[in-house]
Amino acid sequence: SSVKLCRLWTLWELRVLLAMSASAPQPVVPVAQVVAGLPSSRIVGTAAAASAASAGKAVVSKRVEKRRLSGDVAELIPRPLRQRKSLTALSKPASVLSSIPAIVINLERRPDRMDGCATRLTARCPELRFEHFAATDGRATEIGADEVAYSWHTARNVVYQKSRSMRKGWDDLDTYQERHLELSPGERGCSSSHIRAWRHCLEQAGADGNRPLLVLEDDAAPTAQFAATFERAWQSLPSDCGVLYLGYSQAADWRREVTPDLVEAEYVWTTVAYVIWPSAARLLLSSLPVNEPVDNWMAGFSAAGDVKAYCVRPKIVLQADAWNVNSDVGHSDEHYWGPCSDIKHSDEVYWGTEELRARDRQPATLAGSALLGNDSDSDSSSED
Repeated sequence: SSVKLCRLWTLWELRVLLAMSASAPQPVVPVAQVVAGLPSSRIVGTAAAASAASAGKAVVSKRVEKRRLSGDVAELIPRPLRQRKSLTALSKPASVLSSIPAIVINLERRPDRMDGCATRLTARCPELRFEHFAATDGRATEIGADEVAYSWHTARNVVYQKSRSMRKGWDDLDTYQERHLELSPGERGCSSSHIRAWRHCLEQAGADGNRPLLVLEDDAAPTAQFAATFERAWQSLPSDCGVLYLGYSQAADWRREVTPDLVEAEYVWTTVAYVIWPSAARLLLSSLPVNEPVDNWMAGFSAAGDVKAYCVRPKIVLQADAWNVNSDVGHSDEHYWGPCSDIKHSDEVYWGTEELRARDRQPATLAGSALLGNDSDSDSSSED
């Protein structure tokens, strides 16, 4: 037992010495000298222990060296590149346009207009998700008087026509007169199409019931600044907004400027492009029938303060053609000032009576009698 203890003690001493020599640089002492300094009673088995310890140290040294070398080699081996998203892409929020559902109102018998609109939208706002929305054909579809009236009175519209004339500095106030006009089949079909769009807005309102809908007509032509301006205006949009017009023809002065990109509107024309919220859609649907051209009727709610309407400024959606050109909607007030040879339609069924068409073929006799003759605020311009 004493021999065994002696061997164990010797091995322990040797390991301590080896550890000390490895942890701090110092002169290497041969094992023979270490053994020579030990008492004779502790030398028994020292040679064998020293040999074993030496072998152990060699194994340990080889393992350490192998790990070191393997680490060096690993650093030299090129690692395969992994496809990963950049931090910018991961942190970039989705655009507003990509989250708003959109519809394009289009007569099914006019796929050419839908194709043209789709091309323009894809080029200017590729993130926008839009779908075809079949328009109501006023000639082919029966539309009840409980939804759309058959005639309208121009009194309120005349007020805003005069307002625009004064704002523009035109000298034609005497030409605006109140009249009672029949709504054309195209106008009634247009109104019905938008009524159905408002119902669609409620159907897709989402879990919170507040998701808006972007409504576009098939002559919508976004400007090059559409996406950037829309995003800026959206960030400043007041929470009470019911309708946001992206394209319009301004009548009255703006009620107020929210930001350089956003203004509150009193009365604007056209329904070429607007965002509507379920609250506004619900109010409009509860107020049927539409008893004017639908853009005038909608503008009446903002003029009365029942619907908060805002406009992106400048307008970021134009009409592909001038008012009433290449249109399937005949306007009841296009003959308002008498003959106007500049107005042409793509679809003869909406040209009105033969008497009106014959009158239009005659040369204009009144200066500025054509509806857009003096109107620099036509929808072909992005100015206010």
